Amino acid sequence: MNILVQFLARITPPCKEVVQQISESMEHPLSLQQNVRMRLHFLICKWCARYMKQLHFIRSILRRDAERAGQNAPAALSPEAKERIKRSLRPPTE
Repeated sequence: MNILVQFLARITPPCKEVVQQISESMEHPLSLQQNVRMRLHFLICKWCARYMKQLHFIRSILRRDAERAGQNAPAALSPEAKERIKRSLRPPTE
């Protein structure tokens, strides 16, 4: 079992990359390779797997509440607003 864990640790991305991919997967589908590597990482990292479950749970709650609110739900952000948010969340370049 230890050999398998070591092998998976070598072929899967580090946690920092997996967390970024989890966030990206909320916006658009990942490539098959990214998805497989991320799922393999979950076999050896309970923290990343838990993080993904938590994000999916939060997303489902927000969707459910938005559906219940119906017409009272706030309007979607404009493309410009989304781009401003993305720029502010990017790490600074050196």
